[in-house]
Formats: sequence, C-alpha cells, structure tokens
Amino acid sequence: MTERARARRPSPALVLWGSIALFAVLFALLTYQLSAASAPAPKPVLVRKVIKRRVVTTVFPTAGPSTVSSGPVTTSSAPAPPVSGAAPVTTSAS
Repeated sequence: MTERARARRPSPALVLWGSIALFAVLFALLTYQLSAASAPAPKPVLVRKVIKRRVVTTVFPTAGPSTVSSGPVTTSSAPAPPVSGAAPVTTSAS
C-alpha cells in the first residue's frame, strides 16, 4: 500500500514575486519590440467640406387686401422713358 505523495502548494509570496517578475519580463520585451519597429509613414488625409446654403423666407400676412402693382410692360427694343407716376417694385430681399 503505497501512499501518494501530497503535492505541496507554492507559497503566496512565491506566486506574487513570480507574477511580478513575469510581468516585468513581458513588459520589457514589448517595449523593446515597439521601440525597434519603424513607424509607417502617415497617409495624407483629405478633408472635404460640403457647404449647402439654404435660404428660409417667412411670409407674414398683412392687414387688408393683398395687391401687386407693377409698372407698364413694354416690348420695344428701345429703352423706355422713366414713368414718374408708378412706384418701384420692392421685395423683401432688397
């Protein structure tokens, strides 16, 4: 009747120091690899800016009847003489 020898567990201090030593070795290895590798050249970045202009016009109703007045219509090729009796047409954009 042979008895199996009981496996001894490592002490907590040995596990702690072993973990710290392994971390330090791996950290040093990764640091060396990163410093030895040459960084690739950065690619130029193209920035495109799209500008859309939107004009919002708000029309408020006025009191009274709405009328549109315009000057006389001419179809001749010669310049028309100025009419002093008609008022100029104005818009909200001017």
